[in-house]
Amino acid sequence: MLRQLLLGKKIEQRKNALAELLVEEEKIQTRSAELEAAAAEAQTDEDIAVVEEEVGKLEAQKAELDEKKSKLQGEIAELENELEQLNAKEPGGEQRSADNQQKRGVESMNRLQVRELLKTGEYFRRSEVVEFYEKFRNLRAVSGGELTIPDVVINRIMDIMGDFTTLYPLVEKIPVKGTARILIDTDTTPATWIEQSAALPTGDVGTITNIDFDGFKVGKVTFVDNYLLQDSIINLDAYVTRKIARAIAKALDQAILKGTGAANKQPTGIIPSIPAGNQVDVEADENLLKNLVKQIGLIDTGDDSVGEIVAVMRRQTYYNRLAEFSIQVDSSGNVVGKLPNLRQPDLLGLRVVFSQFMDADKVLFGDFSQYTLVERENITIDRSEHVKFTEDQMAFRGKGRFDGKPTKPAAFALVTITDPVPEV
Repeated sequence: MLRQLLLGKKIEQRKNALAELLVEEEKIQTRSAELEAAAAEAQTDEDIAVVEEEVGKLEAQKAELDEKKSKLQGEIAELENELEQLNAKEPGGEQRSADNQQKRGVESMNRLQVRELLKTGEYFRRSEVVEFYEKFRNLRAVSGGELTIPDVVINRIMDIMGDFTTLYPLVEKIPVKGTARILIDTDTTPATWIEQSAALPTGDVGTITNIDFDGFKVGKVTFVDNYLLQDSIINLDAYVTRKIARAIAKALDQAILKGTGAANKQPTGIIPSIPAGNQVDVEADENLLKNLVKQIGLIDTGDDSVGEIVAVMRRQTYYNRLAEFSIQVDSSGNVVGKLPNLRQPDLLGLRVVFSQFMDADKVLFGDFSQYTLVERENITIDRSEHVKFTEDQMAFRGKGRFDGKPTKPAAFALVTITDPVPEV
């Protein structure tokens, strides 16, 4: 028992140290924002040099801070594992260990399992859900008052996100912790026929491409009426999770399409990554539909199998440019052809997905399984009671970390619909 007490003390000390580092991280982020403003206002070479020097110092501080955080997190994990093993050896420890494993199993439930818990109402009776919302109500300040959302609630938020997005459900999603490096074999050439006892030629081992995924922060401040905080956990959960899910979902959809990458601390979008050869213009004449669909050949070349190809566009683009091609009438004005299905729109059988983040008169064809979105698992919430104090509302800030990149940019094509040039 003494050993367990010592381990518990070590874990507590390291968690306190980690909390202090998180406060320092907030200060660094604040300083970074100040330097961005200073860089924008710099007028002379001397001003730029001063800002550049401060940026160098700040980057060094951040690197040192990240190293300390990583070390502390590793030590905490090792100490908690050691404590778990010691507890398992105590009388009744096996049962406690099994209970802990069961709890971790609940936290790692997938989204479909969480849906089933919601149907039966079991979700709102889970100890980690009840504990989270009790802590949520009692958060006192933004600085140092950050609350990590349990996995079971994260899965609920991620599931709800699908209700507010069109692109997020299409892409490949990988939940990870830390910085993930994914190795992808980009070689699609045929295998080589050889003698059964011969060695494979070294030239056929494939071409490996390293794709590094970071964890860029995305956040949203939402306001909750203080009376709602006193209401049932069901109302609070529905309101808060939907608010966070809606905000993050919109940010992700925009980033998947147009994200400008690490330089601007966001995922790399599809459109900025499309090869020049896959960007074409098509005139809006009587052959528009035919010429538009022809561009799918830029993706589906026959050299390799592809997944489902969908067409992404703004609603106005579909209504103004393409819906009319689904309506055919005879000389009497009677409809003789297919009417457009606006609930499940298609383009000659090709699924159409609407996104208001697409520019007008642009159509994106693509196999969206060739875009990988990395989801970090440490979404957090903190709050401030000062922003709308007079309106009796509490400001809550939901934050998450994501990164994404097209793993095969050539799996996408961007078509711009242009008006015909008038004849002179």
